[in-house]
Amino acid sequence: MDTSLDWLLENLRHRTPGIRHVLVLSRDGLKMCHTRELHVDRADQLAAISAGIQSLSLSASAEFGDGGGAGQAMAEFGGGVLLIVGAGEGAHLAVVTTQEADVGVVGHNMNELVEQIGGFLTAAPRRTARTDWIGEGDRIGMTGETGRGGRTEWAGTGAEQTR
Repeated sequence: MDTSLDWLLENLRHRTPGIRHVLVLSRDGLKMCHTRELHVDRADQLAAISAGIQSLSLSASAEFGDGGGAGQAMAEFGGGVLLIVGAGEGAHLAVVTTQEADVGVVGHNMNELVEQIGGFLTAAPRRTARTDWIGEGDRIGMTGETGRGGRTEWAGTGAEQTR
C-alpha cells in the first residue's frame, strides 16, 4: 500500500467538517492509501464496497445515461454518507462522513484534492494469474485466459473447455 499520499488525505479530513474516513482505492477494489483512524481491515472493506458502488454507477451510466461514466456516487445510510469520485486512471477517492456533514462542501473538497493529485493516483488493473505450459496438455494454475488453440486446460484433469 502506498502511504506517500496519506498526509493529503489526513489534511482533507481535518479541514472538512464531518469527514470520518478517507480512502484511495483501485478500480478493482484494492486500497491504495487511507487515513490512519481507518483500521486496515475496515479499509479493505470500504475499498470493496466503494468499488462495487462505483461499478454499479458506471453500469447505470451505460444503461440509462449517455455512457460517459459516473462523476460521483453517493450512498446515504444511518449515521453518515459515503461519497466516491474518480481520482486518476483506475483509481477512486472514497470519503465517509457523519450524518451532519455538508455533502456539498465535502464533494467540493474531494474534487479539489483530485485536481491537485489526480495525476499521481493511477492504478493499473490486476492481471489474471500467469500460467505456463509444462508439457503437452498440462498447465500450471487455472485461469480464464484462453490457452493454445482457444482452449483452456487444467492440469491433471484432462478437462478441456473450447471457446
